[in-house]
Amino acid sequence: MKKYCWLFLHFFIFKVVLLGVAHGAFSESFAPISIDLDRAVEIALSDDKSVKAAESDVAKAYEGKRQAHRARGLTLKLEHNAARVKSQREENTLSVFGNTVSAMYPLYTGGLFESTIAASEQELNSKIYSLERTRQEVRLAVANAFFAMLRTEDMAKLALDAVTRLEAHVRNVDVQYRNGKVSKADLLRSEVELISARQKMSQTVNEHKVAVKNLNNLMGMPLDTQLSYDGKMIYFLFPHTLEQCLEYALSHHPDLAIAKALKEKAKAGISMEESAQKPKVSLAVTQALDSFSNQDWPGLEQDNIRFGLHAEYTFSDAGVTASKIRGAKEDLKKADYHYEATQETIVLNVTKYFMTMEEAKTRIDISSVALEKAQEAYKISLARYREGIGTNIDVLDAQTALNQAASNHTQALCDYNIAVAQVENAMGAMTLYLPPSSPASFSEADTADITSMKRRRR
Repeated sequence: MKKYCWLFLHFFIFKVVLLGVAHGAFSESFAPISIDLDRAVEIALSDDKSVKAAESDVAKAYEGKRQAHRARGLTLKLEHNAARVKSQREENTLSVFGNTVSAMYPLYTGGLFESTIAASEQELNSKIYSLERTRQEVRLAVANAFFAMLRTEDMAKLALDAVTRLEAHVRNVDVQYRNGKVSKADLLRSEVELISARQKMSQTVNEHKVAVKNLNNLMGMPLDTQLSYDGKMIYFLFPHTLEQCLEYALSHHPDLAIAKALKEKAKAGISMEESAQKPKVSLAVTQALDSFSNQDWPGLEQDNIRFGLHAEYTFSDAGVTASKIRGAKEDLKKADYHYEATQETIVLNVTKYFMTMEEAKTRIDISSVALEKAQEAYKISLARYREGIGTNIDVLDAQTALNQAASNHTQALCDYNIAVAQVENAMGAMTLYLPPSSPASFSEADTADITSMKRRRR
């Protein structure tokens, strides 16, 4: 009996310890991660799949550049041939072996190597700028998701405030109804408004949860990661004019740099095709070893060494090269059109998003005034109703107007912050001008938590 008791006790202790360890691990896995906008962008860029793919394109283009440079170096070849030859006249079989060692160094290729190197360098430049553009797109996506998270949180708070106000109002109406001062219709009408406000609050809370999961997904974190952040959306004056933004965009935008690199690559392509119409000269050294024997390493009985120049020139190829040259020139025209179209698109996007930002700024000013007036109107209508002067409809209308004014102000702030991020993205800015929502510091433990969570997601 004692034996079974001890076994049970040991099993119980083991379960308690196991549950404790599991609970500690669970709590550690879901510890909130402190972030602000800059931190969220940093986390997203560290493991974004599109960024990784763009980095691979850069590495591949770099290897292409190395190949182009190495192609103009010395080429060494070793050839070995073996055959069996049967002589019908003498009715015997011979083993024929041959070894050839050759070295060739190009002296003149009509500009082929130089053009190939130039094209590979421009290809590398375009991939580098494409990588930067991909990073900028990730920054914009994270900024949109971050401000969406802040907006939905503010909307959820506004919905909670509306429910709190209506709950207090319903209690007041209920007291007056019990005292016979108001009709039951007022009580029912107020209760219906309260139910609608609770439904709205449920929707906004769910939208906030979805926004958090969307941001977690962009950062490469598990969707159920809890985020800790302080502050709220703020209004600040954008420090640049439209003309300054356009000037910066036309000088620094990666898309324009990519288009320019493609133009230079197309020019190099024309030179590559034109090189086929020019002679090619190489320095060649060849040593041939022939034999008719059955040695262990055959082909060493005779040796012939040749040293000289190898020249090659194609007089006619039925117009194939000329056709390729015309096609390469059309590629250059296409690259020129793409460059001009890219300029026009950049100017349009910067102007469009700058105007959107200015419009949001105007809405912030208007909605701020409307919010102040709506708050004052609600207080007046509520006081009049408590004194028996105003009606229940006045209070509910004032409540609706206050909710709408607060929502409009929050939406205007969100639109402004997103528009600023869009302006910066359209400018091709390397960093965000947006100030962080709040100062924050991150420890090594935060970084370790983020790394472990990303591993858990994989």
